[in-house]
Amino acid sequence: MTETAAEFPFIKVRINTSGMQPQARRAVGNVAVVGSAGAFGKAVANVPLQIGTVSEAREQFATKNDKGEFVGGPLYHAVRTALLQDPAPSRLFAIKTADAPADGAGAGSPPVPGYAAALAVAAALPVQLVCLAGETDVNRLKDLKKHVEEVSAAGNTRMGVAMVDPALAPASGKTFAQAADETYGPLKSDSSRMVLVAARVEKKQGEPMADVAAAVTGAIAGHPPHASVLMKPVNEVRIPLGSQFTGTEIHELTQKFIIPVIDPELIPGEGLHLGSGRSYTTKTDRLYVDVVRVLDHIEFLLKAGLIGSIGETRIDRLGMQALRSRIDGILSPLVASGVITAFTIDIPLLPILEAEEADRTPGQVNTLTTARTQRTVEVLLSVTYAGAVHFLDVSLAFKAA
Repeated sequence: MTETAAEFPFIKVRINTSGMQPQARRAVGNVAVVGSAGAFGKAVANVPLQIGTVSEAREQFATKNDKGEFVGGPLYHAVRTALLQDPAPSRLFAIKTADAPADGAGAGSPPVPGYAAALAVAAALPVQLVCLAGETDVNRLKDLKKHVEEVSAAGNTRMGVAMVDPALAPASGKTFAQAADETYGPLKSDSSRMVLVAARVEKKQGEPMADVAAAVTGAIAGHPPHASVLMKPVNEVRIPLGSQFTGTEIHELTQKFIIPVIDPELIPGEGLHLGSGRSYTTKTDRLYVDVVRVLDHIEFLLKAGLIGSIGETRIDRLGMQALRSRIDGILSPLVASGVITAFTIDIPLLPILEAEEADRTPGQVNTLTTARTQRTVEVLLSVTYAGAVHFLDVSLAFKAA
């Protein structure tokens, strides 16, 4: 006799949790600091370490001397400087380089950091900003430029921050800005991946020079991508009053796409701020640092949000409508949070699929056939981004009563 299923419990519910898979998230304030630790600390070369506090930095990259003071090399001071920014980076990774003796240098000359090997390790780290500890040699900074451009092109987008040598002496008849741009011009990035900062910090005998690049790296990382870096405060950097840039020098540095560190007299109290918001680039379509960071953030969100569509969404009317809804769900929160102002989505296949088959032109039929054969769908997105005000032009007119 065939058994008949009982009615109880009357309703059977099957729960499918496939739609609850976690979506990939991208941090926006992670940094990597690469540099020489000298003979200090216990860190191993070319091994990335996540450092959360200054005490952890001391443990890995510094040594206590006979006076009970912690001393360290460029990496320790750079990591410490980046961590003391307010707001601070979300996460900081430090990589000690394997140093080699300088070729042809005399006894006591500082060793040459092995940046290439350390940066190769940094390529896999989830960071958005990278700097070289205490480095001002343009030839060595080229390794940083190569790193950020190549790794970004491979999909792990990031920017590099470099600093101008504070002791840079312009040739006769040239300004500091002209000398800096001529010296560091090879660092200009066609993809706007580099940031060049300048500050005439003082180097006292027996004390390390303030790491301006590390300070600015930490300062930028502490703010969301859509926040302009202009007028953001920079900590742990001191500039003698007589060495600060004049108004003319600030204007010239900005025109050369170099960010000067300044102490604006219009802001009460003493404190240094970033005097520009531009990347060190050969192109002006991605001139500002926040534009590059926002585009990188949107690119990641789209990739992470649409990866579930690959292999699942069919090239038909319902499939393309679902794809458009999915993109809308990714970008709408950016509008609500003020990251972008508006966006439009255009899927060229959708109007073809929505038309009756008999009404499609031969060209439309060919386009649809090609898409289905190659299994490729083109999506055109237009995003409206409202950048922050960088300049106010105020006209004051007096009138007689």
